[in-house]
Amino acid sequence: MNLEKLREVEYIKCVDLLTELLDLDADAKEKVHKCFQKMGIKNFFLCLESLDLPPEIFEKLNSIKSIIDLVERKRGQV
Repeated sequence: MNLEKLREVEYIKCVDLLTELLDLDADAKEKVHKCFQKMGIKNFFLCLESLDLPPEIFEKLNSIKSIIDLVERKRGQV
């Protein structure tokens, strides 16, 4: 499997997980997937405002981002 196909498989897994966790509708799922494809998973949280998602989904994604940031900071302290 080449790198692009592997990336796409990972994007789909991540989008499916977020869809399950946040109960995303088809439109939101597609927007998240396109953002993954465009910016990558690591940079996904940098473009949240541009996704035009419902406020409750935006807030949930911001909460996930905060948790990820906290974990990354704690790793840096160890």
